[in-house]
Amino acid sequence: MFKPLDPTDINITPFKVYKEFTLTEVDSGSGLYSFRAISSSARNFIKNTAAKKVYFSASFYEIPSWHMINQMYYRDTSNPFNNFGSNDDTQYRLLQPSASVISVPQQLYGERIKPKSIELKDDSTATTVTVVDDGHGNLYDSAYSSSFAAFASGGFLDADITKSTGSFVGNAFYEHGVLAVTNTGSRYVDIGSSTGTDGFSLKYNAQVTINEYEYTCIIGENEFTATTNISATYQKSGSMNLTGSDTWRSLPAGDALYKSGSYKTKYEQATDYEGFVTSASFSPYVTKVGLYNDFNELVAVGQLSMPIKNDPELSLGIVVRFDA
Repeated sequence: MFKPLDPTDINITPFKVYKEFTLTEVDSGSGLYSFRAISSSARNFIKNTAAKKVYFSASFYEIPSWHMINQMYYRDTSNPFNNFGSNDDTQYRLLQPSASVISVPQQLYGERIKPKSIELKDDSTATTVTVVDDGHGNLYDSAYSSSFAAFASGGFLDADITKSTGSFVGNAFYEHGVLAVTNTGSRYVDIGSSTGTDGFSLKYNAQVTINEYEYTCIIGENEFTATTNISATYQKSGSMNLTGSDTWRSLPAGDALYKSGSYKTKYEQATDYEGFVTSASFSPYVTKVGLYNDFNELVAVGQLSMPIKNDPELSLGIVVRFDA
């Protein structure tokens, strides 16, 4: 018994979900990497002797890393076609000759890092430095939040390159899972470079979009009035023979293989219904709703919390809802 769904009976609603992660430098096995980026001529770059940081089989060379983040994020901030990310006056970008980069793997941030959820704590100096984001891709020192507020007031324009950077530390590129610490002050220059008790921890929220699928299944009057329940067939019976090494797959849980007797691999139900089923007053109860694709393949089953009587004189609406 099948009935096609009208497109108006299908509703898909996307919504954002978030999960908090806390990672440290010891989580490099999961793909969290921190490395230095140093400005120098790539013409003089010699791979065998170049400074680098190695994680397992991955090597991060300081000079190419600087050119990489410069090309992607800082080279021409006035032209939105030449760099990635926000190009309005809410984000300040200034790449110094050196920077520290922390990269979070995509499988640990989903679609992006949720803005205004970053908390980076670093112990590479005598005191713990806590860096947070402002929700616009700017990283700043939480110990000097009022200084940053004054620095960020009025937004950032091309002319703001001369502004005092105050507690500005760097940038967060949420969609790439990349944090670039560009402030070269002694308080920030070694962020992400130490390990152990001098290491760092990064807390943030990962963002993923989940779709809620809602199918409204309408049973009209005098529809689905028959039953497929085996108990409604006359002298329900059947038999089957089990052969081969896969016999155990057909046995109920707890049945031993050494039991003798006739087991059933395929139920051959009788074709005649019990008398009460053919009565005009009979109404089946709905216990499950199956959703099928265009190839008549069952893709989802909605289980009702309790059976519902399908009165042939009334319409019945059942909403099947799931997330994916």
